[in-house]
Amino acid sequence: MQQPGRFTFFAARRSRQCGQAYAEYLVVTTALIGVLLMAAGDTVAPFTALVSSFKSFFSAYSFTLSLP
Repeated sequence: MQQPGRFTFFAARRSRQCGQAYAEYLVVTTALIGVLLMAAGDTVAPFTALVSSFKSFFSAYSFTLSLP
């Protein structure tokens, strides 16, 4: 039979790791937003290019769906 103290050890160890994934998602999301909003000189801004790509994809997708 297991000792009751062993279960509390694993529960305490797990509770310390709860916020790690949130911090990683926050760092990655912040980096992606920073890259998308950064102006790239003479070329089109990455955010604008992403939006136009989504528009182009949606128009091609809706055209494909309208075919018989």
